[in-house]
Amino acid sequence: MLTIEWIETWSWCVPSFCSFLVFEPSQTKLVMSLCRGAGWNVRFIPDPSKRYKFHKSGHSEVAQPRALADFGSLGEGETHGQLLLVEAERTEANNIIRLIRAANVVVEGFPDQKYGNPSGFEIPDDASEQASIFKNIFQTNGFFELFSFNMERPVAVAMAVNAWSDSRIVYAIHKLSKSYETEAITPWSAHPRYGQIFEKHSGEFSDHVRSSIAINLAFSAIEEMKLQVNSSREKPRWLDDKYTWNPTVLKDIKSRLEKVGIDPERTVDWVVRGGDETELTIQPARNRFSNYSDGQIVRDIEFPLPDAIHACSYLRNFMTAHAFGKDTQRLGPYEVYNVQQVARFLILSICGLFNVWTRDLLEQMALQLRRDEC
Repeated sequence: MLTIEWIETWSWCVPSFCSFLVFEPSQTKLVMSLCRGAGWNVRFIPDPSKRYKFHKSGHSEVAQPRALADFGSLGEGETHGQLLLVEAERTEANNIIRLIRAANVVVEGFPDQKYGNPSGFEIPDDASEQASIFKNIFQTNGFFELFSFNMERPVAVAMAVNAWSDSRIVYAIHKLSKSYETEAITPWSAHPRYGQIFEKHSGEFSDHVRSSIAINLAFSAIEEMKLQVNSSREKPRWLDDKYTWNPTVLKDIKSRLEKVGIDPERTVDWVVRGGDETELTIQPARNRFSNYSDGQIVRDIEFPLPDAIHACSYLRNFMTAHAFGKDTQRLGPYEVYNVQQVARFLILSICGLFNVWTRDLLEQMALQLRRDEC
């Protein structure tokens, strides 16, 4: 039986790790409440890098530590950010920190290329050692740049918390994050108002490999969630050469979607751009244009969700997972984007966070936050 004295000693000995994740001061209560839901022991301290200053109209950022002397002091109405510390053994602390970072990439739909993915940095208990690290390490080149802020990071914390008890969802988040890090286009660049921004294909072999890896990782994220279409020689996906769904197969994927709270009748926009029509043809071809397609440069297709998941598996099975063929060179950024977006939608939906932003979390958890204050 553990004695109270032993428990207190053990608790005191648990190390604290700097996450390099900075939050707006008004977000800390929300984040603390979320973390408690997963049983994480976290706390906040004033950001020792002093990289970010927050005020009523937003925030400002110091790009380099040598600029702190001129721009690091606070003006009227300004405050520095709050740094998240994780109190746990090293492996668990890194698992928490890296899951939040991976979730942030999924929430944004684009990799965090600016700040990287550092491990937690252990913070000593001794106050003088802490002060030395804060000044002589965290405010110097190489470490200063690791401190990052993102307004929607509380949503990433919520995703990490919701996934924490299910290793499959944890792996799905990490795999999709790694897919984005391998290859990605910004979500805004896929908006129909911009038409075709990127070349649809590349003649470079290394590009084909990179696109294939990104697609494989994104589809593997779908498999981690057990939301792939299951079919076989004995239970084929299609009944005929007109690609009529096998009702048994379709019912199976729909029931698994419903089981995790996803409407199987939902549609997904599959991005198809350019007037040359040289993109890969995915069988079966569904020619129902989305509402904003112009039929020329923007030829985006509206897929029912089971068809969108099938399209992802078609690219993986016939283009990227095995030895490359003559059509591999037709892979491009839009194919990668489409598979990533389907996986992203499924992860966000399973975590209950599709179209949920920080302001929505604050509204949803207002009652719980008031209870925490009591």
